[in-house]
Amino acid sequence: YPVVTGGVPETTELLKERFDHILYTGNSTVGKIVMAAAAKHLTPVTLELGGKSPCYIDKDCDLTVACRRITWGKYMNCGQTCIAPDYILCDPSIQSKVVENIKATLQEFYGEDVKSSPDYERIVNKRHFQRIVGLLKGQKIAHGGEADEATCFI
Repeated sequence: YPVVTGGVPETTELLKERFDHILYTGNSTVGKIVMAAAAKHLTPVTLELGGKSPCYIDKDCDLTVACRRITWGKYMNCGQTCIAPDYILCDPSIQSKVVENIKATLQEFYGEDVKSSPDYERIVNKRHFQRIVGLLKGQKIAHGGEADEATCFI
């Protein structure tokens, strides 16, 4: 599938064309423009507008597989993807097992010393780092929790 990037002039011209399907990732203001342009040709549209991405874990599922997949999705690129899982919903009876499975998966993926793992990413910039640290203040951290502003490590 072709992927097109560009500024307003490029995308404005592009939206005049006929497509089989349009997928847009971004904000809701531009999403409305994309949807209106697609409506002229009745083109199907998929909009990813930065909403939250919950995961639900059923108490009868394979917990190891579910937690492994969720952990991979969340920690890929340090969670800085628009479709990264944001939170987990599960039955209270399995909550502690979910936390333990995620801890075990993190250790498997990144080792004992996550900070020195070459596979563990960093936050993209200081502004985002400070925003995330602010969100974590006063929260109960289940695993880890170290933050190093010099390297944007959380």
